[in-house]
Order: sequence, then structure tokens, then C-alpha cells
Amino acid sequence: MIRFFLLLCVCVTGASATAQVLTGRVTDESTGEVLPYASIYVQQTGTGATTNIEGRYELPLRAGDNTVIFQFLGYQTQVVQVSSRRGSLDVQLRPEALDLQQVEVISGDEDLSYSVIRRAIAKADFHRNQLNSYSADVYLKGKGKVDKIPKLFQKLAPKEDREEITEIIGKSFTSETTSKITYTRPNTFREEIISRYAVGEENFSVSGYVFSSFYQPEVAEVVSPLSPRSFAYYKFAHEGVFVDQGKLINKIRVIPRSPGEDVFEGYVYIVQDDWSLHSLDLRTYRMGFTIDIKINYNEVAPRIWLPTTTVIEGFGGIIGIKISASYIASASNYTITLNPDLGGYVEVIDEKTQPEAAAATRRENRASGYENTLEEGGELTRKELRKLMKSYEAEEREATGEPEVVGNYTFIDDSVQMIRDSAAWEAIRPIPLTAEEISGYRYQDSVAQVARLDSIAEARGEETSSSSKKKKRKPLPRWLRFDVDPDSQFNPVEGYAVGTRFTKSLRREVQEDTSSYQQKFGELSLRARYGFAWKRASWEVGYSNWTNDQTKGRYYLRGGRYLRQFDDSPAIDPILNSFTSLIWGDNYIRLYERAYATAGYRKRFSDAFKLSGTLTYEDRRAVTNQTNHRWGGPDEFAYAPNAPVNAERGVVDDVQNAALVEILAAYRPGLKYYIRNGKKRVIDGSAPVLGLGVQVGLPSIGNSTSDFTRIEGSYRHRFEAGRKGDVNLLLRAGAYLSNTYVDFPDFKHFATSEILLTRLDPIGSYRLLPYYLNSTGEEYGEAYIHYQFRKLLLTNIRKLHLIGLKEDLFVNYLYTPTSDHYTELGYSLDNILRVFRLEFVTSFRDGGYEDFGVRLSFTTSFGSEDSEDTEITDF
Repeated sequence: MIRFFLLLCVCVTGASATAQVLTGRVTDESTGEVLPYASIYVQQTGTGATTNIEGRYELPLRAGDNTVIFQFLGYQTQVVQVSSRRGSLDVQLRPEALDLQQVEVISGDEDLSYSVIRRAIAKADFHRNQLNSYSADVYLKGKGKVDKIPKLFQKLAPKEDREEITEIIGKSFTSETTSKITYTRPNTFREEIISRYAVGEENFSVSGYVFSSFYQPEVAEVVSPLSPRSFAYYKFAHEGVFVDQGKLINKIRVIPRSPGEDVFEGYVYIVQDDWSLHSLDLRTYRMGFTIDIKINYNEVAPRIWLPTTTVIEGFGGIIGIKISASYIASASNYTITLNPDLGGYVEVIDEKTQPEAAAATRRENRASGYENTLEEGGELTRKELRKLMKSYEAEEREATGEPEVVGNYTFIDDSVQMIRDSAAWEAIRPIPLTAEEISGYRYQDSVAQVARLDSIAEARGEETSSSSKKKKRKPLPRWLRFDVDPDSQFNPVEGYAVGTRFTKSLRREVQEDTSSYQQKFGELSLRARYGFAWKRASWEVGYSNWTNDQTKGRYYLRGGRYLRQFDDSPAIDPILNSFTSLIWGDNYIRLYERAYATAGYRKRFSDAFKLSGTLTYEDRRAVTNQTNHRWGGPDEFAYAPNAPVNAERGVVDDVQNAALVEILAAYRPGLKYYIRNGKKRVIDGSAPVLGLGVQVGLPSIGNSTSDFTRIEGSYRHRFEAGRKGDVNLLLRAGAYLSNTYVDFPDFKHFATSEILLTRLDPIGSYRLLPYYLNSTGEEYGEAYIHYQFRKLLLTNIRKLHLIGLKEDLFVNYLYTPTSDHYTELGYSLDNILRVFRLEFVTSFRDGGYEDFGVRLSFTTSFGSEDSEDTEITDF
């Protein structure tokens, strides 16, 4: 949610100080109501200001006469000549008078808005590349508070944190930031924080995430109205035109075809002939929050429109937590450098509404060529302009030799000053404080004074104002610090088993210049468990090296004597199985004991290519049930034997020793990136994942009897399927090229869940397939196709759709020599309360009905998993 706020603050900027200041109030001419966040812009200097929530403003002027422009969405712009000697000016704005006669219907009963939007879309890439660079000052003010935290969460919190949580509720924060931003084409932004001041605890942060553009296809993962895909997601209506500073402005209503989290609704205002953004007033929804965005643009140079005022307001909540926040940004002191390659004025001809002009333009351009059209100007059809701009951007990317970088952001706050002097802020603040904010600042000053006194007392060894409330616990020595995870369960082999996993991070002192720090270089682990019915202990130990640079590779060593499931990746959940065993007497886990040693190595050669390998030796032993205990069961009750039943092998009641080598590789072609402070980050889902794995059983090593070679390939990708929804696809197939002897633990097993509750990822697992029945030592093929709809049945109910409910249809298919073309068809309600997923599944064999079931799992986020890691570890 916070990230969404950050990406939507578009090119926010601030104000500069001069000796003369104009103050006043902006109101509605007819009603006298104040107009909060109205935009005020000085044409000669490029500086600006914004009214506060009370409609008041303070505007620095240069000496002499100034042309001051007052703007507010839905109102007529007012241009006033003001002398620097004038101290105050109240302005009354008149509601915009739209000329509805301009709303005409074009051929095919098409609203005029479609012709306007088509031309604006065609010119979007042109606008993004008009400037080689620009710089601006930044002033950003944020306000917000946590309105509600459910009582249940407060009770579940640790006792020492409850008081702090209670204090957060209803307490607001105000923050102010000034900074300098620079932009270099095509997508490199730099922001340097100059000063900052905050009152209260700011629960949001917008610094460093202020860069986005509605000329991009997406804004914070929401489809822009000016995206090339726009018509698949939106309908439009032309609501009239008006004149602003000599420009004809089109008011276009944006109507989602299917309202939801990845679309906007509201209005965009388009400048006639320039086909650029004049302003916008949009709303969208995200994770249970409603977000309103208002942006005013100004013509900072001929035909160059940049944002001068941005207002972002959000309210709503998730799982009972209610939050509200607002941010306002004011842009000033733009310095721009034009792109000489796009120096001419390009008029866009719409083929659909101007067919004759488009035909003539195409003939003329084919005859004269396109070489100088962008540089010198001229007429182009929509398709010609888009084609030229795509070619232009592709040539520039090819010249750099770099992969496609969607965004490159640098955020610097090393030299930030925490300015607390009110007079200093008065000189640079373009938005005057309200009475409430002034009161809050005074309170903060008193709190700061207490903090200073506490600091002095602490330095003297005296008791501070808070030390009597909290006594800090003395930390353990570093060599005694380790992580502890319980490892307890019930199964018929061990009975009640109690254990723990200990993990110890190994660190060393690193000296760097004049400072030193502890650097992690390795990790030790110990796992131990005792089964009371089995009357035996299991244990295993491990070591792995650690490096933040995965291109250097990581290795691990592990060994011990422990029980293992026949299908250990992914395993049947032992905690869920414990409850099904004890309550209903249904035990699904099948175990064998192994004394083993394994060594592994993993290396990321690049973001696109990863490789891993393991060498393992297992001394395997079959084990049997040691108890028939359950809660409230009959005396004659007995669990099913600890022996998997398989269609190829029959009842598996014995295992053999094995030496195994496994090599796995994953490749992602065509990756796209974000760059943040010089660090490149892969965009999830920007490329498919190709997986390849080989496993070999080595006979005659120790007492190994395994003798086989298995090869497997996979393809996984998630992508949009138009405006209707998203597809998540996984295809996997493999075969045993030789299978002289394949022990059952080395069969290909398939993830499934016969238990109502499951934690398995639905992309890569079955829902009704019986455990182990169709595991195979021959060839196999898997297909998982999941389609997540934006709207289907229940999601047509607006309230359910807006709170994030999703509906999926899916097909899972399995081929093995014994599977009889096993197929599952399912429907799911996903993202219930943002946490759960409810599935209804039917299975078939050879086209005939086999079973029906319901599964409850955690919600599926198609965009969150690291599918590369999945493919390199699931083999």
C-alpha cells in the first residue's frame, strides 16, 4: 500500500524564497467555500505555491510585475498581473463553463473522446522523450494517521507493545521535505533531500518514490488512461471543452470497463493539438484502500507541460486496520533541456476520424521519407508516429547495449538537515500551515525539549523520563545468541515427537576505514527430535557459507540420521497431518529412515542464469508404525501401514541404499529491470523461467543399488491475458533415460493434498490426486493452467470486487503410464480477507468423473513468488 502511494506522487517539487511575499485566500466565487490545494504559478519565474486545506496561500514574488496563474480542477483559470509591492490578494474562482456543443458524435456512433484519446496515446511516447533532462525543486508535505487497530490485534501483541499501539491510534503526523530532483532521458531520476521536518510518527515514506508518469503504460501497476492497451480497460466520454490561457482543453471522463484495483476512474483533461495532459482527477483502489490523485500541469515552455501541483489522498484499511493519509507536492524552478531529435511540432492525424487526411499524409510521408519529421515537425498518422517512436527508443536501447531498464532511481539523503526553526521553514514553505499544524509543531517542540533533557541525563548516568517505565534487558553474549524453531509433531512411527532446530549465524569483525562491523560469513544448524513411541532420537547437522554476492556461489554440507518422507519436496505438511491423525485417524505421511551425508553448491552466474548441484549418499532403512494412539478412537483402531501404495510398484515396504548426483539450471530470457540507488532489481514476471534438471543414481558406490538417469524440463510464466485477467502457466515433463534400478524414494513424486487445509502453491500441485499412487519411474508430463479473472461471478458485485476478492478457473493435468490422463478442473475464490483461498475441485480419469473436493489454502499472489527459485529447487 505504501509503495503504491510512493509511485503515484508524480514529479513533486517545491518553492524558492524571495524578499516579497503575496498572501491571500482562494474561494469559490458563488458559494464562498474555500478551495484547498489550488495551484498557483508565477509565469516569469516558474515558481509556484499551493493553498492549504483552509484555502490560504503564501507566494514569493520577484521585484516588479508578476503574472500569477490560479488554477483549481473544475474551475476557470484566473490570470492576474500582480506587483511585488502588493501584500495580499484574495481570489474568487468561477466554476468551469463547459461548451457542450463541442461534444459531437463521429462516424459509427463514436464519442469524440475516442479520437482525442487515440491521439493522446499516439503522442505519449513523444511527450516522454521531449526533454533530454530537467531539474526542479521539491516541496512535499504529508499528513496521516492510523484511525483504527482492532482490539484483537492489540490483545495478540506482546504486553510491552500494547501501550505503544494504543498511543498510535488517532495520533496524526505531519512531515515536510524539500529536495532537488533531476531527470535524464529515458528514465533516470535522481532526488537529493535538502531538509526535512516531522511532527509525530510518520507511518509512510514518499521520499525516493516520486517518479512516475501517466504517459507510461502503467502507473504503480495500474493501467494508465494513455496506455496503448487503454481501450481494452476503459470506455471514455467527452464532457465538453473550455479555454485555459488560450488553449482549448478537452474534459474526458474515464470509465473502467471493469472497476477494480488495476484501473482508474475519473477525468483526464487533454490539450487540443498538443494532445498533452493539462490536468487529471482520478481514483483507484488498492488492497482495500481508496486513492485519489489530482495533478495540475503547466506549460513551462512552449508545448512542454509538466506537473506543478500533485495531491494524493488515501483512506481505507485491511483486516480491520484503518489508515488515512494525504500528500501534497508543489513544483517550481524547472530547468529544462530539450531533446533536439524531437524539436519540431508534430500534428497527429487520426485515421479513423480523418481517413482522407490520413491517406494523403501517408502518401506524402512515403514519398518524402520520415528521417527529419520528428526533428523538424510535420504531420503524421497515429500509427506512423507510434512506429517512429518505438523505432527511436529501440535504437537508443541497442546503442547502450544494456537490457531494458524500466526505471532508474537514485535517492540521496546523506546531507539531509533536520530543520526545526519555524522561521527557516516560513522562508521556504509554499503551503502555509493550518492552525492545527501550528499547534502540533508547538507540541513537537516541547517533546523535543524533553528528549534533549533525557539525552543530557543519560550522558550523566541519571534517570531519564522514560527509564523508569522501561528497563532494558541486558543482551546475551554474542556466542550464546542463536535462533530456535520448534520441531514437534505426531505420527504413527514416532508417536509424539518433540524437537528443536537451532541456527547459529557465524560473524567476523570487518574493519572499514575508521569503523568496524560484524559481517556474516556462515551458518551452523542443528536439528534434533525424540519420538516417544519409537523410543529413538533423530538428529542432523549442517553448515553453509554465506555471501551477499550470489555470483560468488554458496555451498552447504549436511548429514545425520533422520526420518524423511518419501516425497520430501514438497512434503505432506507434518503439522496438519498430526491433527488429521489424532482427530480422525487419517495418517497420510509415509516415512523411511536415512543415515546420510550431502554436499551442495549453488551459483547465480547472472540474473538470467542460475545453476546448482548436489551429491548425496543415503543409508536407507524401512520403518513401521509404533503406535495406534488417537484422540477418542476405539480400542481396536489401527493406522494404515507405513508403506506407500503405488500403481507401478505396489506396496512399498522396503528401501535400498543410494548414491545420487543432481544438477539443476534455470534461465530467464528477456528480463526487465528497475535500478534503485545503483542496484539493479529484476521485475517479477517480466520473463518466463526455463528449467532443466538431471539426476543420476550411481551404483557400486558404498552399498548403493540405484542405477538410473532422469532428465526434466519445465516452462513457467505469468502474464496478462488482455483486460479479462492474468494467466499463470507451468509445464513440466521428464523421463528416465535409463532405469536399471530406481528405488521408490527416487521416483518422480507429484505434490498434492488429500487434506482439506493445505499450504501448497496451487501453481505446481494437485488437489485431489491420491498420495504416491501415480508416482512413477518412467516418463511423465504435468500442466497447470490457472486463469485469474478481473470479474467473473461474485466479483461482479462491486463491493466484493473492490475489497480485492478474486475468482480463478484452473486445469491441472498429469500423464504417467498409470495416471489415465488424470485431470482436475477447479474454481476458486481467492484473496478472501486478503489471506485465504477457497477451492472447489473435480477430478477425472480418461474423461470419466472420479472425485470432488474442497480445499482451503493461503491466498495466491501471482506476482509475488520467485519462480526461478521454484524451478531450480522443485526438481
